[in-house]
Amino acid sequence: MIITLKDGSKKEYAQPISVLDIAKDISEGLARVATAGEVNGEVVDLRTVIEKDCELNILTANDEKGLAALRHTTSHVLAEAVKRLRPEAKLAIGPSIDTGFYYDFECEPFSREDLDEKEMKKIIKEGAKIERFELPREEAIAFMKEKGEPYKVELIEDLPEDAVISFYSQGEFTDLCAGPHLMSTKGIKAFKLLSSSGAYWRGSEKNKMLARIYGTAFAKKDELNAYLEQLEEAKKRDHRRLGKELGLFMLTEEGPGFP
Repeated sequence: MIITLKDGSKKEYAQPISVLDIAKDISEGLARVATAGEVNGEVVDLRTVIEKDCELNILTANDEKGLAALRHTTSHVLAEAVKRLRPEAKLAIGPSIDTGFYYDFECEPFSREDLDEKEMKKIIKEGAKIERFELPREEAIAFMKEKGEPYKVELIEDLPEDAVISFYSQGEFTDLCAGPHLMSTKGIKAFKLLSSSGAYWRGSEKNKMLARIYGTAFAKKDELNAYLEQLEEAKKRDHRRLGKELGLFMLTEEGPGFP
């Protein structure tokens, strides 16, 4: 089996091998910072086992897709923290986005005080190993029904009949997810919860209003701090704030779209 790396070099293996073990074979340093792999253009877990010739790129948080894996994992840590603090909350979705990640919940709205990261930091410190498993369609539906997660049931039911239905678990927390994810929660080094808002389920006003928490994550604290400083500078130049302070216009509750 021949693995062609991004730089054109090749690695040959006699037996199936995981993306992480290939990263270790290249360098222990690379394995420590790796967040995901890209096999023939498809982003996969580091735990993915390669069984045939392919092109492989080891992703880190310096890569857009590698950073997305880090942020997606952080969204799962957020969901676990919310479930610990609000067991009645129902899980919706929690993807990575260009600026970080978010997670939607069916529960009471979150206040600024609720964006406390203590429980998330506790989960990260516990360092639970993140594991992936698959279930047949009917078992997956029954599994989520047993957990009382109606939104997850709906998502599974909407998947194609031949879809691979995968889950990721970390400690006592399990979520329906296609991945990829880090190998453990300890891989999260720098994150921040930014804001909360309301969001309709699946973006339709006909559906229930959910509570959304936004956050961001980076590989290093200095990168996170630079991003937060950038946000603060942007706030200072916000036309809504400057307009009020300079007396250029006013906004009223009766017509928020009409300055």
